[in-house]
Amino acid sequence: MEALNSLLGQLNKFVSSSLTCSMVQMNQFESEQFWQQLVVSPRQLAYLEVHFTNAAEPLSRSLLEAVDASHFSLGDWVEALLVISQWLEAHELALSIEDQLAYTECACAAAGAGATLSDLPSLVLDLLQAYGCERAVKK
Repeated sequence: MEALNSLLGQLNKFVSSSLTCSMVQMNQFESEQFWQQLVVSPRQLAYLEVHFTNAAEPLSRSLLEAVDASHFSLGDWVEALLVISQWLEAHELALSIEDQLAYTECACAAAGAGATLSDLPSLVLDLLQAYGCERAVKK
């Protein structure tokens, strides 16, 4: 079973890496089509369109590379970023999207070896509630 999980993880990273490389060459329309194929809800798609479709290519690449390096799906990441956005709004705080990605990466690292057993959005919310976010600034 462990070997199967390892093989599936390697396959997922290979596919994700291929997607990351092809993302560089996409125009805006192709980029929107790409996001539509990878997310499961209109809410996630709307978030990606607002924050990543018209963003500089390095930002989209950063997101995809972070997803590749983690045990979580793009959908998990988008939901976690939505949790951060909602928490920031509720606390009247602002944080750059780059720092939101970094916070989510830290949450992945905090999950450690048990990452496959964790729900990333819940983990991010738990960390925000317990520790807040020191890089966030008042609006």
